[in-house]
Amino acid sequence: MRPPRIVALAALLSICVACGSGHARKLASLPNSTTKKSSSSLSFASFAAPVPAPAPVVAPVVAQAVVAPTESPVVQTTETVAPQPAEGPQSAPKETPAPEPVATPEPVQPEPAKIEEPAKADEPAKAEEPAKAEEPAKAEAPAPTYGLAGGWGGVRGYLLEHGFTIDFSVTYEMNSVLSGGVREETSAHALYDLTSSFDLDRIAGWKDAQLSFEAYVTSGHNPSENVGDFQSFSNISAVEVAQIAQVFYEQWFGEHVWRLKLGKMDANSDFGAPANGTESIHSASAFSPTCFTMVTYPNPATGIIAGWVPNEHWSLNVGMYDGAAMAGVNTGSVGPASFFGDPPGFFYIGELGHRWKAGTSELVGGATLGAWHHTGDFDNNSGGTTHGTTGFYATLDQELSRAAEGQSGGTKSIFLQLGFADPDVAPSDRHLGAGFHWAGCCSARPDDALGVYISSLHFSDGAGFTASSETAYELSYTCQCCSGVTLRPDLQYITSPGGDASLDDALVFSLRRELGF
Repeated sequence: MRPPRIVALAALLSICVACGSGHARKLASLPNSTTKKSSSSLSFASFAAPVPAPAPVVAPVVAQAVVAPTESPVVQTTETVAPQPAEGPQSAPKETPAPEPVATPEPVQPEPAKIEEPAKADEPAKAEEPAKAEEPAKAEAPAPTYGLAGGWGGVRGYLLEHGFTIDFSVTYEMNSVLSGGVREETSAHALYDLTSSFDLDRIAGWKDAQLSFEAYVTSGHNPSENVGDFQSFSNISAVEVAQIAQVFYEQWFGEHVWRLKLGKMDANSDFGAPANGTESIHSASAFSPTCFTMVTYPNPATGIIAGWVPNEHWSLNVGMYDGAAMAGVNTGSVGPASFFGDPPGFFYIGELGHRWKAGTSELVGGATLGAWHHTGDFDNNSGGTTHGTTGFYATLDQELSRAAEGQSGGTKSIFLQLGFADPDVAPSDRHLGAGFHWAGCCSARPDDALGVYISSLHFSDGAGFTASSETAYELSYTCQCCSGVTLRPDLQYITSPGGDASLDDALVFSLRRELGF
């Protein structure tokens, strides 16, 4: 029989072993998976040896051995290997950098989108480039002026680009006095005209400066000799001449506000002409015959013009010219000698102009008021001599209607003229002119035009006329055959031609052919 102490010691030992194994099972059942395998292996290893040797297996020691694994190196090894891949909650702080790289591409995607937006913003900028396509339109502008000669294989376009323009035209006119007048006869005459201009801004860098040149030759019979009229029913009728008619320099200042023009010039190019009188071939439609000292075709002369154009509505021009033509000097064929020498007089003229647009259709209209004075000596109609003479004139023009682009109807306009002169000096003291112009009168031929003109001139008392007035009635048609070819059939009825009561009223038919090269 064993002693009671041994029996008691063995019982105590068995109790301790049972408690140790139960404690190990509790550790194995904990939710922490990182300590699951290490704690179970540690309990089997620590309690396998004490079974044969009771001394080392003392309960306090075993209790410490079970608690110690959390501080042992083995426990640290298990925490470094297993926890990061397996534990979500504990490894979450370490995994936070991982989502960051995933989120980084997300901001990268908007950035390319922002880069595309500027690219789209550049596309409108490129869309502005087509505005440069208007430049070809500028190149097309001179094309209509080329006429029959064309562009000379691109030479004219090249010259234009570098500031040079050259134009040549021929006007043939056949005139037939159908009844009345001096004699019923058919005649013909012609005008050969060469013009050129030099844009000094393009050529030499002189801003807003231009040099112009014109030479012409007239040939044939003056048709007014057959009719006997005073006003000259054809605006190209003249004695035969061959001359350099105009050579002048023009300069603008202050963004086209001030103007200076000097040289040999035709005053009617700047003074006296109504805006809508160009379709008539009658001379009075260009300026009032009461201004009998006008420096114009075929006797232009040396002069100087100063102008002020503050805006598109108002203009003021004044000019001074050599007036030697009134003394019988052919100023059209000579230079400035009589202007700078001892001339028989100067011709002064001034004109105030106003332009407007009326109504919702912005119909264009305008008016001018002019005055002129010649310093020469003139014979009085009542006898004697007068030093200097003065006159006045006015014009009015207005569009009546204008068809919209692409529609038929054309543009209808009218113009009026008034002229007054000193009855003691001038051969005619009063003039009234009126005209109607219908551009695009035929829908099938939009470039054609119809014109009607009436010019009534009253002769001064004592001027030597047997009739008090001369009146011309004109009906004309402009037919644009093709580029550079224009036909103008014209019919005029003239009462009391030349103020001669002995002449029958004249009926005259004219056919004008204009060739542009």
